[in-house]
Amino acid sequence: MTNWYHIETGQIGYPQPEDNFGYLKITYEPNIGCPSCHIGISQNNPFRFKSEPKAKNLQFLGLNWVFDQIFVHESVKMAFEKNGITGISFSRPILHKSEKELETIYQLHVDTILPEALITDNLTAEKCKYPKDKKSLKFLKEIDSQLMKGPFCGQKKYNFPQGQKMTFDIDAFVNLPDFVRTYEWFGSGGGANRPILISEKVKNLIEVNNWRGIFLDQIKLKKKKGLFNSFLNYRIGQKFR
Repeated sequence: MTNWYHIETGQIGYPQPEDNFGYLKITYEPNIGCPSCHIGISQNNPFRFKSEPKAKNLQFLGLNWVFDQIFVHESVKMAFEKNGITGISFSRPILHKSEKELETIYQLHVDTILPEALITDNLTAEKCKYPKDKKSLKFLKEIDSQLMKGPFCGQKKYNFPQGQKMTFDIDAFVNLPDFVRTYEWFGSGGGANRPILISEKVKNLIEVNNWRGIFLDQIKLKKKKGLFNSFLNYRIGQKFR
């Protein structure tokens, strides 16, 4: 069994249009997922950038507010394809004003979902519901947050572990593609996402090429107590490709 890693990128700029989080209405399927915490949202249009990214020394990029999507330079796309990296596909983001495709950047899509393999012993969780804490209520009212308005889905998301590793049932990591997403949702407040995990093959390729703009954290794999759920593998967010 090889090692697996949680992959994240740094953020440059904001998805467009950014005023009042307008990108949500343009980029995602309407009436799908929770409007408050965003659990279950499904992308159906390309992400929009304000301009062509200028960070030419970064091979991996991310957008603020969008922590579960990865954008890469063409060199990464070519290397992944040459080396047979599986579980990914690519599309071009567009410029918001002109709606022309970006020339240097691709969105890297990861559509394979793990089964329910997360071991939650070291995690805290929260549900999407009307906030009760007085300080939080005061702050959310001041910024006119959607978290005050609802509707609330009541679903659970886990907070990312602090100073510990994400832990999964080792039995789930058999015959998987090189890129997968967790079944479980992570985040806090008005944000939720399914983290992306990569195989050691991808990690080695990143290190050999000295690619920048990416952060890796090895996850922990161990045997989960009790029976393991049957494997679930499905595709999401492909309508616009």
